[in-house]
Amino acid sequence: MALHSNSNALLEPVLRLGRGALLERLLTKPIHSGEVLFESGAPIIHFIFPHGGIISLQAILNDGRTVERTSIGREDAVGITEYALGQRFAPCRAVVAVSGRASWLPVDDLNPMLSDCSEMRELVQKCHTRLISSLIQSVACASVHSASQRLATWLLCAGDRADTQQLDLTQRTLADIFGLRLATISDACSRLHAAGAINQGRGHLTIINRELLRKQACECYDRWTEIRGL
Repeated sequence: MALHSNSNALLEPVLRLGRGALLERLLTKPIHSGEVLFESGAPIIHFIFPHGGIISLQAILNDGRTVERTSIGREDAVGITEYALGQRFAPCRAVVAVSGRASWLPVDDLNPMLSDCSEMRELVQKCHTRLISSLIQSVACASVHSASQRLATWLLCAGDRADTQQLDLTQRTLADIFGLRLATISDACSRLHAAGAINQGRGHLTIINRELLRKQACECYDRWTEIRGL
C-alpha cells in the first residue's frame, strides 16, 4: 500500500521504525461519518491511524447522551496512548465524525516496538502530551464558550485536520460530539450560515468563508492549533 501526501503523520515513522515489516500488516479502508468503530469496554486489538477523516472518542452518560472527550485526526492514532499506559480495554466509544480513510494495525505487531524502541516511546509520549492538553482545553472551552463559538472552532479544526472545507457529517453527529440537543446544534449551524461562514446540505457541511468562521469561533482555535503541533 502506497501512502499519500495526506497520510497519518504518526504512521509514517512507525512504518519506518518497523523497517517495512509492518506495511503488509496494515488494513486501510474508508471510514464514514456516524460509523461506530468500537464501543467502550471493547478490547484494544488494533491501533487506528486516520488519514483524512476524524474519529471522535466519546463518553456515554447514564441517560444515553454522548459527549466528546477528544478527537483523533491524522496527527495521532486511536488506542496507542491508552495501550502504552497499560490499558487493554477502550475507555470510551470511537465514532467517525468526518468521513475519510484510516489504517488498522494489529496491536501484537507493534507491541515489541512500544517496549524496546526508544524512538517509538518518544512518539507515544508526544501523543500522550497532545491528548492531555486537548482534554484540558476541551473542559475550558465547554465551560465558558457558547454553542455557536464551540461549533465554529470545531469546524475550523476539522477543516485543518481533514484538509478539506467540505465535511461529511450530520447535525446528529455534531449533537453527539457536543452533548447538546439537536435543536441547539441546528440553531448554532443556522447562526454560522447566516453569518456567511458555512453552507449545509444533507449529510455534509461546507466551510465557504474561513475568515468569517474564524470571527465566530472562540480563542480555543489558536490553542488547539498549537496542541496539534506539539
